[in-house]
Amino acid sequence: MKRPLILLGSHLLCLGAGAWYVRADARQGEEARHAAATKTGERTESRPSLENSANRMAHEAAEAVTKKLDNAAVKAAADRLSPADGEKRARELAADEESYGPPPREELAAAFLAWFLGDPMAALDFLFKDGMDPGKDAVLKQLVAGLSAEEHLKLIQARKSGGILTFRLGQLLVAKLGEMDPAAAAAIVIEARKEDNGRNADILRAITQGWPAGQADRYVEMALAAGDDASFLLQSFLGNLGNPRRASELLVAIKGRTDLPEDFTRKLEEQKELVGHLYRYADPSVPLDERIAQMRNLSWLSEATPEALREGALKQISTVDINELMKSGPDYRYAFRHGAMSAEEVLEAVKKTFPELAAASDFETRVRVYNELASEDANAAYALLSQLPQEERNLAVIHQARWSFRDNSPETFYSMISLAPGPDSAEAAPQREDAWSNYGQMAYREYGDGYVEWLRTMPAGVNRDAAYSSFAKTAERMGRKDLVKEFSAP
Repeated sequence: MKRPLILLGSHLLCLGAGAWYVRADARQGEEARHAAATKTGERTESRPSLENSANRMAHEAAEAVTKKLDNAAVKAAADRLSPADGEKRARELAADEESYGPPPREELAAAFLAWFLGDPMAALDFLFKDGMDPGKDAVLKQLVAGLSAEEHLKLIQARKSGGILTFRLGQLLVAKLGEMDPAAAAAIVIEARKEDNGRNADILRAITQGWPAGQADRYVEMALAAGDDASFLLQSFLGNLGNPRRASELLVAIKGRTDLPEDFTRKLEEQKELVGHLYRYADPSVPLDERIAQMRNLSWLSEATPEALREGALKQISTVDINELMKSGPDYRYAFRHGAMSAEEVLEAVKKTFPELAAASDFETRVRVYNELASEDANAAYALLSQLPQEERNLAVIHQARWSFRDNSPETFYSMISLAPGPDSAEAAPQREDAWSNYGQMAYREYGDGYVEWLRTMPAGVNRDAAYSSFAKTAERMGRKDLVKEFSAP
């Protein structure tokens, strides 16, 4: 029996540069696997906390894994086929979607490889005629693995247009460039820039966005070896705002260099806002004081006092670093949700990871960890705030209510935001109303008049005042004069 094809949203799950149709196998023993992995510090897949079918489907789709093919076995099998035999067998196997896996059958990969060696364009066009998916991507890697960088580029340039496949071919080319001598890699990039068309635009985008992590130094050497193209390549790398942490690696790599193109140096001086933004996302290995100093380039911190600069920068840096750790480090959210770690234990683990940040501000570190855990279990995460002054506790809870608590029932949202009791300060009051405004609009769309009935049952207090005031404004935008009158302050 064929495994189900899980289609998300409009039956399309977008991963990276392209749309991928993903199958999800049934999961057996998953809970035990996650618990065991968490205790050893192993990163496991992100697990959405919202209990709705869309998130469950997204999670299941994200868990579909494409295993690596046996390169030697595929190559040996392909060598036994003529291009014509490879085409015939590839067409036969492709009729059964199970052939694409994941992982794809080695026989399928071998057939396509034999066909590709004889007629690469025809093989690629057939392989991707119905779009991209992980199994087909694994086959694609096999097809181009034996190509030199020069042959790889010619293959891309021979395509009639740009698009997802061209971009993906560019990404696979980048992996080769990162291992080459900088001058040789630069020659490939210069060749890619010769024509101004969609194909080469996709190649260059793949190069600047997909350069291997941790190899910014090699990228700089490659760019400088490109001569007149150096400034363009350096600037393009910095412009990768979809991955600012990766872009920030270049700023660190060029620090102190005196051999940079003059026009690039001039443009960098003119882009102070970008520099400040990227240092906010710089790797934690960059000294904290250096990141803080560079963030003065941000317009909203440019005239700040040293104290205000440090406070504002630490708030931003702690948010970025801790969120990145939660996404790509040990799965602390899962451990917390399932009782393998307490909130305090997660906090201590984060402090060990970022000792400089923790020493600079226990408050920001503590509040950021709370922000990350509150959506999993607000009451348990609240232990992190219990020793803070009430005003600081309230602001932390209300801030998080604006983002993480919204996808819950009215009763649950009320319970969560009530962790911040009144009376509110001048700073907290508008934030509480904003939290209720965001939630109320969503809740009214979800529950309709049921939400209105629930509002009528709220007990007196700061939350009812904020909920009523914000909902009156929502009702006014909807033209519901009766509700405006009912929920407006007397």
